[in-house]
Amino acid sequence: MDPYRSWMSVSLLCLGLVSCSTMSPKECQIANWSDVGQADGLLGKNLSFLNQRRSDCAEANIQIDQAAYLKGRDQGLKTYCQLGNAAQIGLRGEVYEGVCPPAIDQEFRRRYNIGFDIHRFKDEIARLRYRLGSLEERLRKNQHEFEQRLGSRGKNEDHQRLYHDFQREQDRIREEQSVAAHNLQWNQGQLINAEMVLQNLR
Repeated sequence: MDPYRSWMSVSLLCLGLVSCSTMSPKECQIANWSDVGQADGLLGKNLSFLNQRRSDCAEANIQIDQAAYLKGRDQGLKTYCQLGNAAQIGLRGEVYEGVCPPAIDQEFRRRYNIGFDIHRFKDEIARLRYRLGSLEERLRKNQHEFEQRLGSRGKNEDHQRLYHDFQREQDRIREEQSVAAHNLQWNQGQLINAEMVLQNLR
């Protein structure tokens, strides 16, 4: 089956299944179990997911066609388990559930992990950039609050105490900035390395 048509098929099927995970009694009644199995295979669902399907339909006293489901799932897995898909699955941050044949599982995992590492590094970089922005805002806020309090106090000893507290807080925030900046630089370097490894796969 053409991979593009397979992915289109699962996309259309997901429109008819609630979140592509649970099924209503009506959906159980009209389901083409080969298509359902194929959809789950294309999504890399573990075989234990069949129990979810069975449980959904048992509530409506409907038995699933297990043979048709498994046949469809095998077809879906043939597309899902193509080595060219492994890194893309990782890049999307999806979980690989070890569903591919033992003969290719190790290589599939290796490629998947390369993609997932890139996804993870990008997420961490975004988080650290946000963190640095928040810390910069805290520095400005602390400065503003210090100036306001300073203007409302008249005694020199109060000024000295306020300045000491202000400077201590500024130093603490700058230390957090330093750690976040170091971690950001490290993750950016790791991302570059991972992307180079990915390029060598193509």
